[in-house]
Amino acid sequence: MLSANEVIVMETALAVHRKFLVPNEATGMCYRMAFFLAEYLLDRHGIAATPKVGYVNDGEGDIMTSHAWLVFNGKKTDISLTQTQHPSVPTGSLLVLDHPFAVGKATYTYHDDRTPEALLAAMQVYADPQIGPMVQHKEMEHIEMQARAGSQAMRRAYLDMAPDGFTYDRLAAIIEAQ
Repeated sequence: MLSANEVIVMETALAVHRKFLVPNEATGMCYRMAFFLAEYLLDRHGIAATPKVGYVNDGEGDIMTSHAWLVFNGKKTDISLTQTQHPSVPTGSLLVLDHPFAVGKATYTYHDDRTPEALLAAMQVYADPQIGPMVQHKEMEHIEMQARAGSQAMRRAYLDMAPDGFTYDRLAAIIEAQ
């Protein structure tokens, strides 16, 4: 049985997925979606949820990828893995309060930090002259997003600087539209 606040978290997350992510075929927005959900739930409903920047693993190897999701009452909500940036990256489930509303091609595991095996795999990728610099850039982004996740002001600034115009206010208007 869900609490009243959990129902609001569920309905909000599903609305963001249905009204924004799917119709816009939006990918690569895990940080933005976790931050938006946290800000929207607090702003509109007074519900304090925590955006988490950590790592996911698709079960196919040791590589762990930076990712963000929302935590409320100890339960994960991840609406952004249902659409991935590259076809070689398997989709994940539409996860709301630990319940899979739609099953992805991979069953991702969620981690605060990387395992020693994942760190070793990352070091090997860094050495690759083709993709190493890109992966190192993503590492810096991960550190920045972890810092933003812990600050409401930094999350809101990030949302309001959206280069594609999908700012906090615009996303809120999309979600609230009938």
